[in-house]
Amino acid sequence: MPAKFQRNSPHDLVKIGLITGQGGHSEGIWARKMNPAEGQIRTTGMLLTHAFTIKPDMKARFQTSFPDVEMVANPVDMIEHIDGVYIDDINAISIYPQLARPFLEAGIPTFVNRPFATSLTKGQEMIDMAAQFGTALLTASTWEYSEGVGDLRARAAEMPILGYVAHNSMSDYYSHGLHGVWYIHAILKDEIKKGRGRMTAAAYHTPDWRTSPGMVVFEHESSEIGYYGALHMASGADGNAYMRIFGDHHGDAEARIPARPLEFQYNTWNAMQLVTQQMIETGVSPQTGDEMMEKLAMFLLPFYSILEGGGDRVERSVLDHWELPAPGPALMKGDHPADSAFQAPHTDAELDALLNML
Repeated sequence: MPAKFQRNSPHDLVKIGLITGQGGHSEGIWARKMNPAEGQIRTTGMLLTHAFTIKPDMKARFQTSFPDVEMVANPVDMIEHIDGVYIDDINAISIYPQLARPFLEAGIPTFVNRPFATSLTKGQEMIDMAAQFGTALLTASTWEYSEGVGDLRARAAEMPILGYVAHNSMSDYYSHGLHGVWYIHAILKDEIKKGRGRMTAAAYHTPDWRTSPGMVVFEHESSEIGYYGALHMASGADGNAYMRIFGDHHGDAEARIPARPLEFQYNTWNAMQLVTQQMIETGVSPQTGDEMMEKLAMFLLPFYSILEGGGDRVERSVLDHWELPAPGPALMKGDHPADSAFQAPHTDAELDALLNML
């Protein structure tokens, strides 16, 4: 098992391995922050050293962009060289548990990009593996660690919650609607622990999850009376989010991620990267397994509503044996979703070959 990262000098960098593919965030954002081009400032203490891609054309493209990163033939070849791993190939989401297993078994802190899993069963499998081997695991949205979440979280703990309204910019629900869902969870997660906030039902009210606008209604439990929240997902509004919690006559509370905040990349993208770096250095996840599973359920249930229930209200229990298809032609209608995650899906043969390799 690789030794746990130890900082011996202020200049030490955390070595990162990566499993990536088209539609992920590594090529365009995270890898460029870890391995800044000449003349750009370093904004994290992480260095991408090794990477794996399923498709040869993606490998060639990634290698051209990051020539100093060693491209490996098998994901497990990275293990002895890295301190932490990012799993960021949304087209391989159906096999994320198998991709995560070698790293979790080896004690390598593991970040799994959203939406974490295609079913509660597969999400729980990764949670259980992490617990079994004592390895830190995280799945997260940039919005969860953005400005304003902590303030509204604190206010929510002090007030009766009668309901809320939230918004988030999206292309389609699969690719970016999740940001708004997990933003809501980040604000309510302390309340969920107290028994007033766990999601019990949801409905996807707009006609098509593939295009904006989207609208999700959540039902939440409470120790007294349940409450409802609405998430509106627009497009063409820059990256932004907002939430307003309705309280009693003592007042409401709200927070937002500005559409174009000063130094956007530092206030949003970098915040989550530093949290992930901290997890890798300390071996302690900033989120519990229960929190990650609640976030996953909140993402999947609106999908069940629109795919299986015609947009009607559905109970949480329907997720017990249901699986969301991975991005690909089966979910497309015409040219939508237009997000890159749907443009280059893996074939069954490609995924089977990777599973055999592992």
